[in-house]
Amino acid sequence: MDPDRQAPGWQVRCTRCGFSEPWGKYGIRLGAVSWMAFTIGRCPACRRLGFHIIEKQPTRRPPPPPA
Repeated sequence: MDPDRQAPGWQVRCTRCGFSEPWGKYGIRLGAVSWMAFTIGRCPACRRLGFHIIEKQPTRRPPPPPA
């Protein structure tokens, strides 16, 4: 299943190295009313055990048209 369809707009980010990936990759749906949550786990990038932040992905605004 597509991670973006599982938990659209949410990502999990390692607090040690900053690595982030879609939260839906883990098969967990997160309610849209959640502000910020933490989980403990091993980061696939730095391989260290620590806290990971579950947060909304920053919205990407399109660049302004040339003047």
